[in-house]
Amino acid sequence: MMIHIAHGQEVDSTPMFDSLEYYKNTSKRVDNINTESIEYAPSISADGKVMIFESNQTGSYKLYEALLDQDRHWGSPIPVDSINNYGSDNDLIGGPNISFDGNTMYFFSSFSGGIGADDIYYATREEFGWSSPINIGEPINTPGFDGFPSISSNGKTLYFVRVNDEGPEDEELRDLTEGQTCYAIYKSEINKDGKWSNPTKLPYPINKDCEKAPRIMADNRTLIFSSNRLGGLGKYDLYQSFLDDAGDWTTPVPLTYVNTSENDQFPCIAAQGDKMYYIHTNDIYEVDIPPSFQQFRNNVIQGIVKSGKTNEGLATEIIVRDAFTSEELMLLNSNPKDGKFSLVLAVGGSYNVEFRKEGYTTYATQYDLTNIDEYREIEYDVVLYESAKLQLNIYDVEIFEPISALVKVKVEGERSVLMDLESDPATGQLELDLPLGAAYEVFIDKENFESEYFVFDASGLMMYPSFEKDIELIPKKKEITINVADLTNNSKVRSRVRIRNRNRDETIIVEGNEAVGLRVGDRYEIEATSDQGYAYNTTVLDVTEDGIVHEDGKAAGDAVVDMKLQPLLVGANLTLKDILFESNSDQLTENSYDELLRVVGLMYANSTMVVEISAHTDDVGSARYNKLLSDRRAISVVEFLRENEIEGERFTPVGYGESQPLVSNDTDEGRAQNRRVILKILKI
Repeated sequence: MMIHIAHGQEVDSTPMFDSLEYYKNTSKRVDNINTESIEYAPSISADGKVMIFESNQTGSYKLYEALLDQDRHWGSPIPVDSINNYGSDNDLIGGPNISFDGNTMYFFSSFSGGIGADDIYYATREEFGWSSPINIGEPINTPGFDGFPSISSNGKTLYFVRVNDEGPEDEELRDLTEGQTCYAIYKSEINKDGKWSNPTKLPYPINKDCEKAPRIMADNRTLIFSSNRLGGLGKYDLYQSFLDDAGDWTTPVPLTYVNTSENDQFPCIAAQGDKMYYIHTNDIYEVDIPPSFQQFRNNVIQGIVKSGKTNEGLATEIIVRDAFTSEELMLLNSNPKDGKFSLVLAVGGSYNVEFRKEGYTTYATQYDLTNIDEYREIEYDVVLYESAKLQLNIYDVEIFEPISALVKVKVEGERSVLMDLESDPATGQLELDLPLGAAYEVFIDKENFESEYFVFDASGLMMYPSFEKDIELIPKKKEITINVADLTNNSKVRSRVRIRNRNRDETIIVEGNEAVGLRVGDRYEIEATSDQGYAYNTTVLDVTEDGIVHEDGKAAGDAVVDMKLQPLLVGANLTLKDILFESNSDQLTENSYDELLRVVGLMYANSTMVVEISAHTDDVGSARYNKLLSDRRAISVVEFLRENEIEGERFTPVGYGESQPLVSNDTDEGRAQNRRVILKILKI
């Protein structure tokens, strides 16, 4: 006969003496825990590293806790004083059960002031131990006996026992158990209001005669319990049943690999599912579980939920859903003292997990265990934040340069400014630390750029702590018309205009006699050239919202630039701009190079042109000295042109000294105009 005992598993009910006997031989008394007193009702944590049990070492039953060391040896048990010392010395405290997340311990006790003689209590794990007991209350506790609780791994169902007043069903067993108390297994579930439902008695075949000590396994479907029923090997034996997909409990299968003629009861199995601890007579034993009896394989995910600000543990709500159906499987909480949590997830499934706390970001992750077929312990810490980090990347939309801009933040609907900051001038970046629970208006302003505005909503569910937003500022522009005309007759000239922004890396090429948008607040150098027999011309201007300001300081509201080009005729003079020398020296400054390179371009474009390079000075100093200085300066200009591969015979350097002033030398401005270099065309 085949009996279904676990999802997807069947075992032959015919005793497999060789294999079962092998596993039965692995059963042994647990070292360092058992004493000459009675050790009873062990409970093991999901990771298998903490055991809590009851013992009558002091004359009455109290709770003790033992830890598994790195060598997998149990340390000496220590009393759970916060619970043991809660009532009187004579109080019975027993039947402990550690929740699968490790944060709550359920047990029963005869503390005075309860609902019945023995009530179910719970305690929560604190930083240095367990809290004082809390009565779980009605409807679980009654005036009668309620004890030996077992909580499901999703925290939604509590199994426990009450006295079976009807006694055993079988008359033969009724006679054998006369004078003994029999129990029945009940369960209660948390309803939508977060309260425990009225307990219901588990149906046949679970409750039959005398049942005891239910333990729901990590899969929430496998139930192991003790029962004194006909067909057993002795007094109390261990049985295993499975809740099938129809919601029915399968026929309990005796755990023949462990049952004996003595009492075998109070099973507990860690999430790994390969070893069981139980009570044999009056001691705690352990035994390896045959594969055919093992429940679902599980993975334990454990870690700490921390505050990103303080790094302290947080009490958070943990929601586990089926990744395929979105069905809520678990609703748990991390420990309020240190933020520790533990999730027991069956392999073969895929799970979405959310960590939520009001006033903090929500963290969501997925555990895909569909291709996992082994037990694993996964360490996974979670960090939640009380604020959202919003990084702004502010840059020029046209040339992608970072911008230092003013940023103001207000809570939406309020008038006062919450933050008044400036982005980094080198990177254009600024990080805003915005507390959760509100929407924020963000204003970005930069002189000579269009302002930007957006709303960042941090009032709802926030899944991520960090956000990034690019702010593309649009420069304000003024439309400038550039007219290029013949210097002699003012007729329009077909030309090419090169516009170079002196404030940033921007160069614009347009045709002459057309309008172009230039940035407000920037200074531009404009160069007009033509291949129709003209010399070049340059000017510098500043663009304002009202128009332009020329290099001579004169403002023009009409935003029109007139560029006059000198026809290339014999005898024509072209005054070179910005040709500067060191004081009383013929050494050219670097500021002169741009203009001289334009001369190089002009000479290349007109390969037969021969010119005179004439240098002029003001009247400071003697006439002879100024004549010699101007000679040397004219030669310096010619040498620069020759170095740029223009034939030397095409230049004639001449120094005129102070002999040909343009204006009076009575003022600084006049003397500056008289210090000049002129290109005179000798041959075309």
